[in-house]
Formats: sequence, C-alpha cells, structure tokens
Amino acid sequence: MARQRRLSAQTKMTPRKRLVALVLLGGVVAVSAALAGRSDIGFTVTSTLDGKTVLPVRIQWIATPQNVQNVSEVDYFIDGYHAWTEHSAPYQFASDGDYLVTTFLKPGQIHTFTVRAVTTDNQVATDTVKAQVVAPPRPPGKFAGTWTLKKATHAQRPGLTRFTITPKGWVFGSNNLIDAQYLPSGNIVLGTIIIDRPEQTDPVCAGQPPLHKWRVALSADDKTMHLNPIGTDPCLVRVAVLQGTWTRGH
Repeated sequence: MARQRRLSAQTKMTPRKRLVALVLLGGVVAVSAALAGRSDIGFTVTSTLDGKTVLPVRIQWIATPQNVQNVSEVDYFIDGYHAWTEHSAPYQFASDGDYLVTTFLKPGQIHTFTVRAVTTDNQVATDTVKAQVVAPPRPPGKFAGTWTLKKATHAQRPGLTRFTITPKGWVFGSNNLIDAQYLPSGNIVLGTIIIDRPEQTDPVCAGQPPLHKWRVALSADDKTMHLNPIGTDPCLVRVAVLQGTWTRGH
C-alpha cells in the first residue's frame, strides 16, 4: 500500500507542470493549424465550367492550375472517358480557341466533366463538375438532310463526297461530326471536328482558328447548295472537304 501511495505521488502533476503541458499542447495545435492553411503544400486546378449546372451547346473549357508552375499536362474527361490532353498553357480543351461542343451528349441527364492537372514530379490535382446539357437546336429545314458532292471547287480534296446535316452537327463518314452554327443571314459558321468519343484526336484545322464564316447559296427549290468560305479560310482541310456544289440526296 505504501508503495502504491509513493507511485501515485510521483506521477501526480503539480499545477505548474499542468500549465506547462497545456502551453506546449496549445503550441502544437497552433503550428498544425498554420501548416494546414498553407497554400504551398499542394496545388489545385479550376476550370471555366466551375459553378455551372447546365452547359450550353458551345462553351470554352479552360483549366487553370493554381499554386504550381511545373505542369506537364492537363487531361480532360467526359463521363469518365479520356477526351483530350493539353501540354502547354493556356490549357484548353480541343486546342486553343476551340470549344467543348455538347451536341453529342444526351440532354436532361447529369454528365461529369473532369480536369486533371499533373506536374513533372507527379503531383495531381483534379476538378469535377456535374452538369446537364441543353438540347441542340434543329438545323433550318433548308439545310437538314443528306448532301452529295456535285462539283468540287478545291483542286485537291479527300475522298469525302457525302455528308448529313443533323442537330448534332455535319456528319461525315461513320462518326465524324463538324460543328456548324446557322446565322440569320442564311450563312453559316463552321467549326472543327466535335470531340465525341474516347481518345479522339482532331486533325482538322490544327494550329488554325477553329471557326470561320462560310457563304451558302441555295437554289430556289433548296435542292442544290453552293458552299464557299467568306474571305480566306486558313483551315485548308475544311476548304478541301466542303467548298463546292452539293445536291440534296435521300
């Protein structure tokens, strides 16, 4: 019993010791809180989609890494699939000046849009937005349908002689969509290939302005369409494919 009393007396803290312990504990908590609030222990990434719950048909999707300089790449994911990668600023989906075109996504459903920034020393930051998309407008009736090449204007052209105009875009081949906007004047603004499937790359207009205005001349019966760029379209692939006379098919 005497031995137990001596042990209790030895382990019992005096008021002075208790005060010192509390001061030390407070210091540890303060330091921990300060470290947790420091911005230089990691980095984040934001994007132009942040805060949006409904996306329009066209929107520029630009990622901005924060508190870091050694970014090696920014990856873009749509509903989980890897849709695009940028290696230099500005980190923009589908190349500089281009747009995320949402016509291929089902309206009324929640879709997931994620950017992932990776540094040269393998740090990773992500930013995810969940949003719906609006239904694309239907093309004017005089445009809708399938068109077949009647006469090419451009001397050198790929072997594409047929396309279909739908709400999703101008469809070439099995699954290549070109973005198109219809102006009140009857002319159109043509864009590039819409990124609508995993790991798709866009060879059209690489390094060129993605949008250009084109003049449309339709016959009185809307069965013949003449397409010509207004001024000089620097995207030679687009010119080679589309410039010329087309007839409406079925």
